Amino acid sequence: MRRSLKPLIVSILTIIALCDLAAPASASGHRTAEQGTGSSPPFIVLPVISCKTTYGAGSSGEPFVARQLAASASAKGLSFYSNGLMTVLGPSGWACEALVAADGGQKLDVFPPGSADYSQSIAPKGASLVEVQGEYTGHIPGADLVCALFPHSAAASFASSGGETCPPMSPAEKTKQLTSDVVAFSDPPGAVGTGTGSGGSLTSIGAVVYPQLAFADPSSVNISLLSCTMAKKIAPLCVPIEADFLTRNPPTYVPQTS
Repeated sequence: MRRSLKPLIVSILTIIALCDLAAPASASGHRTAEQGTGSSPPFIVLPVISCKTTYGAGSSGEPFVARQLAASASAKGLSFYSNGLMTVLGPSGWACEALVAADGGQKLDVFPPGSADYSQSIAPKGASLVEVQGEYTGHIPGADLVCALFPHSAAASFASSGGETCPPMSPAEKTKQLTSDVVAFSDPPGAVGTGTGSGGSLTSIGAVVYPQLAFADPSSVNISLLSCTMAKKIAPLCVPIEADFLTRNPPTYVPQTS
């Protein structure tokens, strides 16, 4: 008499189902912190230090500042600093101040405790700080920030018009075009370059984000700039600081409506 195959088929299907349940998530699936490869999670949660902000034209209310933010696992020894408008990584235990100028420019500085706050002034050569700026190319201060790194842009044309001159780039400054919209820079000691605090005894690195639009350039585009100038002992922290800045500040453009 032929033996029935039904029990055998049921057993095989049951084993396959159990294997599917035990298999790890596919590359396209979502991973939680506990499902990261290896013993470390794919991200860590860092505290956020709230930064006092000065408003040149007054404020209708303080923006919300989160108490914690997620960051990559390479951000050890760092904390977030934010005023709700701008957020940047900086060494843990530092202080911060921010400015929203009457002309629309913004600046957030992170600096060692007891050091001067340069959010409302120009930092001297060799100042140790992390600074993020938010500007726009529709006025000279913003155009001057990026015209040397983007010499063929609308900002460069504007900065060199009406009797103005685009500030020249330091011959010692090293630059790298990461994308058409992003340029990274490095100012070695003694070189006065793009980096805030450059020109002194410290190396200053950072990046500029300036959207290069495929269509006719508008009169103004929002830009952002990071400078990281630190003592040699902690200078490696500038690498994850810059990486987070570039992730947090992608090139964007919103057309103005009348």
